[in-house]
Amino acid sequence: MELFFFVLISLFLIASISLGIRSFAYKTKEKVTGTGPTLPPGSFGWPIMGETLQFLAANREGAIDHKFISKRTTKYSSKIFKTSIFGENFIVFSGAAANRFIFSNDSKFFIRWWPPSFQKLFPSMEFVPIEHDAAKGRKLMSLFFKFNEAQKLVASIDSISRNQLKNNWEGKNEVKVYPLVKMYTFTLACHLFLSINDTQKVLKLLYHFNNLTDGILSVPLSIPGTPFHRATRAMESLRKGIYLIIKERREALAKNLASPTQDVLSQMIAVPFDDGFMTELEIVDKILAILFGGEETTTATITFAMKYLSEMPHLYNEVLKEQREITRSMKPREVLRFDDIQKMRYTWNFVNEVMRHIPIVQGAFREVKVDITFEGYVIPKGWKLYWGVGSTHHNSEYFSEPERFNPIRFEGNGPSPYTHVPFGVGPLMCPGHEYARLTILVFLHYVVKMFQWEPILPNEKMKFKAAPMPAEGFPVCLSPHQI
Repeated sequence: MELFFFVLISLFLIASISLGIRSFAYKTKEKVTGTGPTLPPGSFGWPIMGETLQFLAANREGAIDHKFISKRTTKYSSKIFKTSIFGENFIVFSGAAANRFIFSNDSKFFIRWWPPSFQKLFPSMEFVPIEHDAAKGRKLMSLFFKFNEAQKLVASIDSISRNQLKNNWEGKNEVKVYPLVKMYTFTLACHLFLSINDTQKVLKLLYHFNNLTDGILSVPLSIPGTPFHRATRAMESLRKGIYLIIKERREALAKNLASPTQDVLSQMIAVPFDDGFMTELEIVDKILAILFGGEETTTATITFAMKYLSEMPHLYNEVLKEQREITRSMKPREVLRFDDIQKMRYTWNFVNEVMRHIPIVQGAFREVKVDITFEGYVIPKGWKLYWGVGSTHHNSEYFSEPERFNPIRFEGNGPSPYTHVPFGVGPLMCPGHEYARLTILVFLHYVVKMFQWEPILPNEKMKFKAAPMPAEGFPVCLSPHQI
């Protein structure tokens, strides 16, 4: 514990010298002018350290919205407030109006910004404009879905889901859900994005990837034994491995032994973008970012979906009923098709309610590139912005009985616009949202039909690293359905 605080204080002493000067200047401006727009209410916290300790503590519990944002919006009677995090002046946004403002003006008013640990681990992504990054993501995923037409993609997900359940779940009386689901999502991502199908290679990549994700949001000093040190070592190993994969793929493409359209890696190598071909470093960082998006968040969503199904048998029965009806409509066909997925309306409503209850991504960071005004407050150029994805999710202003788990609230048109944004909204919506939907629904289709499960630790706590996860991996007793 003493080492943690020593490292943290050292970081802020090194990185935050200008904080007090800038904060004093803006505080003085507010007091002196007395006219025109002012900064939002709030506090910069302790000198140098600001409110970073409180932010990181809430992040570790997966409770930034509840324990950091809501506490301050109530205190200041404002949906936005100022603070200091990571040695930077911050404005924190919350609420549907703030969501609308950010998603409607993202590329106009903001540029991408990441915490120091992320910047050090992914250097090629630090200064990429939001609209360029989003455009590349959309192009890659559009090509991916074009060349892996919907039915072919669903068939691949179907095959890997069944193989994972057969090899790692069948015949077991007890399993830990989280690591097995993670093996499924990572195996699938390696197959579809990199054409890697060797289990030992997948396990080796997953080992390093776990260490990387553990340190993505951590104190960025590489001292042995710290999460960031392990993440740095893991990134070195991952880069070395992926550089070799890129080299082998370039050679295969040159000899026509691989196709430019076979997976995302080939597309990154062979397809030019508006600013030319991607550099090797950019390819590596993008591949790792795509693996993160395709594995970490979907793993958490499936795991907590299974947790809620075990706690609410009536919802399990509704999901099982829908999946069995789909199975009956498929006969004699056994492999799911894309149109079968479209019939999983109740199951997807259930998954959306899971994501409302437990925000899989807590929030996002930006930097303000021009002076802007929102709700009468000035937000100065150069300041950083954080918006909480789940700031609306447990607010009775947007959801009736917000603490009640109720998938029916997503029927029809669903919640009001900008109140439920797990994948973003509009042109900057997560480009992999459809891939995530298919990955989640296909797996739930099979696991619900094959098993019932009971938690071994009913009161298991949650922890948060890159995404929420059960502290002990969600161990359960498995019971196969008698069919």
